[in-house]
Amino acid sequence: MERNAMNASMNAKSRALIATAALAVGAGPHAEEQARLNVYFGDLHLHTVLSNDAYALGARRTPDGSYRYAKGEPADAPDGRTVRIDTPLDFLAVTDHAEFLGAMRAVGTPGGEYADTEIGRLLGPQEGEEDEDADGLFSGRRAQAFMAFVRAMRSGNPPPGFAMPERERTVWRSIVEDADAHYEPGTFTTFAAYEWTSSLPRTPGAQGAGNMHRNVIFKGTDDLPDPFSAVDSRHPEDLWTYLERQRAHGVQVLAIPHNPNVSDGLMFRDTDSFGEPMDEDYAARRTWNEPLVEVTQQKGTSETHPLLSPNDEFANFELFTELLITNIKGQVPGSYVRDAYRNGIEREAKDGFNPFQFGLVGATDFHNAITSVGEDLTRVDPAPPQTRENPNLWGGLPRQAFSIAGLTGVWAEENTREALFAAFRRRETYATTGPRLRVRLFGGWSYTAELLDDHDWSAKARAGGVPMGGTLKGPAGAAPAFVVEALKDARGANLDRVQIVKGWMAGGQSHERIYDVALSGERAVGEDGGVAPVGNTVDVSSATYANTIGTAELRTVWRDPDFDPGQHAFYYARVLEIPTPRWTTYDAAARGDEPQDDVPTTLQERAFTSPIWYRPETR
Repeated sequence: MERNAMNASMNAKSRALIATAALAVGAGPHAEEQARLNVYFGDLHLHTVLSNDAYALGARRTPDGSYRYAKGEPADAPDGRTVRIDTPLDFLAVTDHAEFLGAMRAVGTPGGEYADTEIGRLLGPQEGEEDEDADGLFSGRRAQAFMAFVRAMRSGNPPPGFAMPERERTVWRSIVEDADAHYEPGTFTTFAAYEWTSSLPRTPGAQGAGNMHRNVIFKGTDDLPDPFSAVDSRHPEDLWTYLERQRAHGVQVLAIPHNPNVSDGLMFRDTDSFGEPMDEDYAARRTWNEPLVEVTQQKGTSETHPLLSPNDEFANFELFTELLITNIKGQVPGSYVRDAYRNGIEREAKDGFNPFQFGLVGATDFHNAITSVGEDLTRVDPAPPQTRENPNLWGGLPRQAFSIAGLTGVWAEENTREALFAAFRRRETYATTGPRLRVRLFGGWSYTAELLDDHDWSAKARAGGVPMGGTLKGPAGAAPAFVVEALKDARGANLDRVQIVKGWMAGGQSHERIYDVALSGERAVGEDGGVAPVGNTVDVSSATYANTIGTAELRTVWRDPDFDPGQHAFYYARVLEIPTPRWTTYDAAARGDEPQDDVPTTLQERAFTSPIWYRPETR
């Protein structure tokens, strides 16, 4: 396969500049130049009526409605209830699919642009037909037609006549205008954004396709270009070229890969998307264009998998393993972030560059324009209908297999586009599976246990080390120490424990180990390395729990007891809550039914910080 001409046009000078910039990612401003940071919570992945699949599933809310809900206004859920977010978000990016932006909505509009086209006659409203708003497009001929459209998109051959660039441009302008209309610097931040929705087969002719989707986030809204979609190219390297060209014209933008768990191993494979070997240039471009990866959302958590981490007792958490729109199990290696981190340090130790040095975020990926609800509000995203026409729409899984979603925490000076985007760039972000856990992680050489007694400990930790997303360089004589603090969601469950997940090189390959560094109650790590469970207060029949176990806060300074200054390593914190009812348990209790027997009745919500990398000093 030949590379896109845009990618081929990149010259050596521009690539060198990208590489230089990429090496600086994660350093962040010096402590003396930076005001005290606050944590802000938001969602960087949400769909509205302007996404074709969301419209097909019955969504009718616009980006304007999404922003209003995120700021605290009530909204109607698909089941007729009125729902309201418990605490307004601090920021939101609406990320409608760029491919034929808003087309299905236009097709469904009587007398619209598509009324006299072949696609309009096939999918559009027919005389005497029932109101299509009731069930979206999924009935009879339109279900068949929509699935044909999906298959055509995944193959790279969209239906003739579907593209209307000027109409799509008008829709994009309206998205940008809505983002600006709801931007309240210091109170609520919006980002103009969209989703690049590419899928690629693992091998030519293979059944199913790996998810390669990216959310494209612009820092500002001035002079924005038209979206670059998977119709333009399905290769991420070509998307990067688009991003690089925008930055060359002063438009700051980045991309966030999502759902690597259903990428069929393609998101973090050991070649580029053309099957060519990686090199230092590729690693630099990827690091600069994609500083973050979405690790958890409604279609599963992509931290790790039991096959990759057999000694991790918490690895089997909210896994979604089928490729989208199939019942095919996806390839596990190459589909999870911890595996990518390990492969990244292996590559760096061997070849001198790391293509997988990224931070973490969480999101919803809801397709009803309603973001970030709790487990106890049950599902507000439309349930994928299982009909004869589309039995495998979401991998053939029942709606109960979908988890509630995720959230992004960002440490920034203020709640503005400029400050949040800068934090994205330096990777000072973390993901939660929904709760607003407040988590901090710093790494340095001189931290002592007394540091946490200082009222200004975080500023001193920053001054004496690096925050999550940063890189430590050695040698420094002693093993690195990490200071971590976790506070519970004020409206949520107590904390069970804090863990440090370490990956390191030894014997020419990477290894991993999980350290329980802070535990609630009187528990301690046993001689065998195990820890007694925190307990479980959940009453399944009433879907309630009690904060009579666990603790509201966990803090510690931990020094790596197994450190080797000559080996590359990474460290990130994982924070676990005590068990609480899963959303399906809340749902069953509300209906007076027995809980589903094919999914867990409880779960332990959690947070994952961006890593801190250790890089040996080279001579």
